Amino acid sequence: MGVGDSSLAQSVHWEAILVVLPCFSGYAALFGLQHEVKARFRIADDSSDASHSFGAAVSCLYLFGLIFRIGHKVVFSSLHPRVRVLVALSFMMLSMLVMAVVILTLECYSLRWVVFAYALGGAAIGSFESNLLTCLTPLGNRTKSIAILGIPLGINSILIGGFYLMGPPLQVSVTVVFAVVAALNLMGMLVFALRIPRVQHESGNLQGQCGASEIVADCKGCRKWLPRVWHYPLAFAVDTFTLAGFSPGLSLYIYDQEVVQLTGSFAMATKTFFAFYNTANMLGGLSGRWLSYRILPRHPAIYVGFSTLGVLLLLSLQPVLAPLGAFLVMLGDGLIYGTISRHVDSAVPQEFNLIAISYWLFIGDIGSLVGSNLICYLHDWLVPT
Repeated sequence: MGVGDSSLAQSVHWEAILVVLPCFSGYAALFGLQHEVKARFRIADDSSDASHSFGAAVSCLYLFGLIFRIGHKVVFSSLHPRVRVLVALSFMMLSMLVMAVVILTLECYSLRWVVFAYALGGAAIGSFESNLLTCLTPLGNRTKSIAILGIPLGINSILIGGFYLMGPPLQVSVTVVFAVVAALNLMGMLVFALRIPRVQHESGNLQGQCGASEIVADCKGCRKWLPRVWHYPLAFAVDTFTLAGFSPGLSLYIYDQEVVQLTGSFAMATKTFFAFYNTANMLGGLSGRWLSYRILPRHPAIYVGFSTLGVLLLLSLQPVLAPLGAFLVMLGDGLIYGTISRHVDSAVPQEFNLIAISYWLFIGDIGSLVGSNLICYLHDWLVPT
């Protein structure tokens, strides 16, 4: 690392959070507003074929995320990680435009469009995360720790802000929410291109390799990185399973009436309830990510207990306990995510940083895919029709 690179690593690039936030706002719009989209299709929350088909279409978000965790190294083999970040943001923007314009405005109510939009979003998030983290690694832990705060902030800009805007008294259309997120992703592209510096030793195509040959080279060098990280993502897979399957996952389909009956005498509009629910969600995610860089490093499996306890509270089907359950699930998520990110930076040689991050997130997406596809069956089990 040269003198210039060293000074960049010592600087904190706060703008990085404005790159992460838009992409994860799009991610949240796809999984968090899926019930609003399902309602536009006039599909009931039951065990019908239409309901299960919609669930399968939505799961393309996680399927294509899984594919592109590693697939970005082949599909975008000729592109530098910085360019891949820009491509990912453009994919997310296009996904939002398909939702806002084609499906919700032009009323093209075909599940093929849902598959297309959610597949684009999955390809975006699958390509974005590992390449962005690789680009930020040379800028130091402080910049990266700030950047990953954009994950819960981006997600909850939709899960809190979006639900608040769509609820009384504003009653903003879900179409507007998708359109605003599309504009945010354009902003994220500009911020990344203009404000995040390029450092010469960012990993990715360092030795002229590309596509399958790059993956082969990474596999040949696996003894230098895989033994140091292979077991860490297993905790992340459990974490992502709870996120996709239960919080918000299943919760969106349990509390699907106009109001939520919190006690025998007190009810709350469902969108307002989810604004409170997701506030607890955000506080858990922010707390976990903030703590993960400030406590002694531990194996992330220790923090799975928070996620498990949160799921048990959600499965109690007691609305007053749901926000606490969401907080615990996201606290576990933040601690697990930050701990693994910190470990990869310290334990993996720089030239294998990208493949190590891709491997970590790939394993995590298996949990997301399983959790997402179980939502309909969990709903049928817990809320029989």
